[in-house]
Amino acid sequence: MFVNLWRTAPFLRLLLPFTAGITAGMFYPLIPWECMIVCALVWIVPSFFSIRKRFAWRHYRGAAVLAIVFCMGMVLVCIHDARRHAGWLGHHVKDSMYCVAVLKEPPVKKKRSWKAEANVVMVHYEKWKAVRGTALLYFRDTPRLAYGSRVMFRGEPQRIRSSGNPGAFDYARYCSYRNIYHQAFLSDSAWRQLPGNGGNPVGYWLSTARQYALSTLKKYIPGKEEYGVAQALLIGYRDELDADVVQAYTNTGVVHIIAISGLHLGLIYVSLLQLLKWLPRRRWADLLKAFVLIAVLWGFSLLTGASASVLRSAVMFTTIALGQFVIARHSNIYNTLAAAAFLLLSYNPFFLVDAGFQLSFLAVAGIVLCYQPLYDLWMIEWKWPDKLWQMVAVSLAAQAFTWPVCLFYFHQFPNYFLLANVVAVPLSTLLLYGEIVLMMIAEVPVVAAFAGRGLEYGIFAMNTLIRWVDSIPGAVVSGIRMSMTGMFLLYGFTVACLAVWLLKKKEFVWCALGLMMVFMGLGALQRIQWQHQKRLVVYNLPKATAVEFITGRESFRLGDSVGLEHLQLPISQLEMGVKRTVMTCNLRGLQDSSDVRKQVVLPVNSGQRRHGPFHLSYIQGGCLVSLGAKRLLVLTGNLQHAPPLSKKIKIDYILLSHNPKVDISRLQDFFIYDLLIFDASCSAFQVRKWKNACNKLPLRCFSVPEQGAFVVNL
Repeated sequence: MFVNLWRTAPFLRLLLPFTAGITAGMFYPLIPWECMIVCALVWIVPSFFSIRKRFAWRHYRGAAVLAIVFCMGMVLVCIHDARRHAGWLGHHVKDSMYCVAVLKEPPVKKKRSWKAEANVVMVHYEKWKAVRGTALLYFRDTPRLAYGSRVMFRGEPQRIRSSGNPGAFDYARYCSYRNIYHQAFLSDSAWRQLPGNGGNPVGYWLSTARQYALSTLKKYIPGKEEYGVAQALLIGYRDELDADVVQAYTNTGVVHIIAISGLHLGLIYVSLLQLLKWLPRRRWADLLKAFVLIAVLWGFSLLTGASASVLRSAVMFTTIALGQFVIARHSNIYNTLAAAAFLLLSYNPFFLVDAGFQLSFLAVAGIVLCYQPLYDLWMIEWKWPDKLWQMVAVSLAAQAFTWPVCLFYFHQFPNYFLLANVVAVPLSTLLLYGEIVLMMIAEVPVVAAFAGRGLEYGIFAMNTLIRWVDSIPGAVVSGIRMSMTGMFLLYGFTVACLAVWLLKKKEFVWCALGLMMVFMGLGALQRIQWQHQKRLVVYNLPKATAVEFITGRESFRLGDSVGLEHLQLPISQLEMGVKRTVMTCNLRGLQDSSDVRKQVVLPVNSGQRRHGPFHLSYIQGGCLVSLGAKRLLVLTGNLQHAPPLSKKIKIDYILLSHNPKVDISRLQDFFIYDLLIFDASCSAFQVRKWKNACNKLPLRCFSVPEQGAFVVNL
């Protein structure tokens, strides 16, 4: 089976070295000219040999072709990396500069600002220069801007930085895969709109169509939750989705319904085939069918934002349509799937690290490989039970190759995904068709209002059913820590199990058992390491303080109200194996009154708490935390005019929090310390002032908002 597959799917043979080259290019961004020249010579030179020698060199020539494909993967990564171009925005960033940008999308409302993605086309520092680069613009107040609007703003675009918090999402890396490295926060006086429109006609038409769809849905589906789901279901607009609804869909394993995916394009493709059945079987009719199918599929794909999963489906259905109606030939589904991946990665090699791209292709691969053998296990004579079994078989087959990567990305597993999919997939299909009909009859208000009310009730019913499934005890297993090594071990285990089932290769049982034993052994080793860990973490949270001491599987938490609320999230549990918090200290109220004499930090404890190895001492202007021999002093009060102490206090780390009035040069009058830490609750101006003082003295310092979370093993 797999030998024939390897021979009949040439794109599959090319895809493996191509993805390997892209992966290598992400770690080693260089163009391997020497390797490409040698491989080209190995392939070209034997062409001048005799037939016998050419036959003898066939394996070397084949290896050379695969090596060239590998090198092309590395080359594409370099080509798509905007930082390698001389006109990249990052090469021209200066203080007090002016930038001209063109919006790629209408601004979207966020929690405290309006966000828009924009292309920076010109900068001014001494003179105007043409540049290229994408930046995220955050407007303080509501901007009256649309797609293609030209804006000029003052100020240096800032580099996007990740928080560096253990287990947190690496936002800077995510943006770098989209070639976005800068952001700008704009007040009303820092920007103004320029005349003209910098967008292209196709983008303008798509933006207009998108806004028309959103306004139509909002007009006829007034319910807030229902309107948010309707937007996501039709065009993939997720900015107005209710957070509780998204969590319920995630916990039940049906979040793909509210994220435009191949399912939606598959429904549209099948519907169009049914609508075009009336055309005669003529050459011109087949060409017309192919044109309509491809035009509608790609128009819908671009309208929904052209995510990786949608593009995968569009490329696959385009290939199928071309083969069926243009060249009258049915292609190998495995080769079609591999060709779609190859073409998309050629267009954007960074799709390889996109979770939607990975899940989409893995789900389709699982369905193609496992659905039919799974469906054949139970032959049902009755029609509707058989339809139900088909849905169950498709859901199980889709999970065959997606469950390890889902554990890696989402750290949870929905136990009732079968029940949720059986309920939600048919209902969402009807709702999608209903929304398409609503767009067609939107100019007939009476009929559209009736259809909108029916859609609102349908979405309400779907949300209610999903929430009911989510409320069942044991609906989701959360807090699963999965490393990349563990994910690949689980994939090896899955492949070995499929080999035993599909190929009847009993020897792979031992391979599956061995891989599972290695996986469990690595998990046991990780838990042993957690038992012996001692760690200090100062988290990077905007305008907040959060500190965590960890020893073994226990932790002590210190911070203000916002910081402690953030630490309720299972960050340390996933990344550092923390099982319970034994003590918590809220810094609120530690700042004393304005009486300078009361704000002098004294070595005398005004209150103490102890639990095992953790020791907390409240002192005027802050607190002192000890874990074994290591001590952290958190300063929140005034130390600017305090008299020197006769005996200095030995401290390992001093954390300055909430802009304390501290003279850096005088800290040595009170403490003997190793490192100064400035957390993200301090203003950027104050942090720069302290850093300059440390550089002059010189003193060791660490800026959490600039360098990320401070993590040290004690």
